[in-house]
Amino acid sequence: MSKNEVYLGIDTSCYTTSVALIGREGGLVGEARRILQVKPGCRGLQQSEMVFQHTRNLPILLEEVLKKPLKVIGIGVSARPRPLEDSYMPAFLVGLGLARSLAAVNEIPLWQISHQENHLEAGLWSAQGPDADRFLLLHASGGTTDLL
Repeated sequence: MSKNEVYLGIDTSCYTTSVALIGREGGLVGEARRILQVKPGCRGLQQSEMVFQHTRNLPILLEEVLKKPLKVIGIGVSARPRPLEDSYMPAFLVGLGLARSLAAVNEIPLWQISHQENHLEAGLWSAQGPDADRFLLLHASGGTTDLL
């Protein structure tokens, strides 16, 4: 086991392209994100424009966080908006495709989770808790708002 071993997280949501590296002990090793650009006067982005921007952003962000000699030992990726069978959004396919490819080439584990679950886990990680089996989480992201 090396202290240079990290887990890679990828999220390609409707607003931001994000990557993060977490060490074996759970500490943040690196992160990079880029907010998707909306043209002046527009109210948002079409899925095709999100896909285009994520496709351009991911290599740049990975180059930023992988400057040090690190060994990626597993990948987590947001594969869909919510943890439901029919939950789908093309923006997530960009990160999922890259994550699946990297995992296959490097023969490392891949964990597919939803964007919503990603928010939950990131909140628990950054808040260092709660230390309880049951709690409520208000998730407001893009077009969904849920009390979980």
